[in-house]
Amino acid sequence: MRYVPAVMLFFAALLTGCASLRVPSGGAYPFRASFEGSAFIQGQTIPLDGALSIPAEGRGFAQIYGPGGIAAFTLDITEDRARLYNLWGKQIDEYSFPGDQFIGLIAGIPPRSRYIWKRSADGGSSVTYSWGNLLIDEDALPRELHVRSTPPLDVSFAGKGRTITLMMTRGSDKVGITLTVIEGGRWNKPAGSGAEGGL
Repeated sequence: MRYVPAVMLFFAALLTGCASLRVPSGGAYPFRASFEGSAFIQGQTIPLDGALSIPAEGRGFAQIYGPGGIAAFTLDITEDRARLYNLWGKQIDEYSFPGDQFIGLIAGIPPRSRYIWKRSADGGSSVTYSWGNLLIDEDALPRELHVRSTPPLDVSFAGKGRTITLMMTRGSDKVGITLTVIEGGRWNKPAGSGAEGGL
C-alpha cells in the first residue's frame, strides 16, 4: 500500500486565450461514483477499489478502500490544493493542484479557463490551453486530456451510460479505473447538448 499516495497523485493530476467552453452544468453536481481498477506505479501493480464525490466545481474527495472496506487513504481537493490523509485522518502529503481546472472533467464538465484556440477534430473539437490539449466530443464531453508536464500526463475517457472508463499514463506509471456513476454528471446527456463558446 506504500504506492497508494502516488495513485492518489494521479487523481489530483486528473480532478490553467480568448474564450472559454461553457456547458450546461445543471444536475452535474453533486457527482458521486464508485470505482475499481488497478495501477502500475513504480513497477508495482496495485488493485484499486473506492469512491469519489464532487459536491461542486473545484471541490472533490476520493477514497481508496483497504481490507474490510475501510478508507485507507482519502484525497481532499479544494480549488488549488490537494491533501492526502491516511487511515487515521492524519495528513501525509499536500500538492499544488488546479482543482477548478480539472476536477470537473470526471463529471463531464470541461475546464472553464480561457483557451488559446479550438478547432474541429474527428467528430468533436480539439481545444488548446496554455497547459495542454483537450479533445471533446460533439456534446463537449471529454475524450482525451494531454497535459504538458514532466513527464507528460495523458488521460482517455470512455463514457457509456452510467459507466466511465479512465486510462491515465504518466511516464511509466499507468492507472486504469472504471467508474459507476451513482449521482450527477453529464455522461448520460442526450446528443446535441453541446457547448457554447463564450467569454
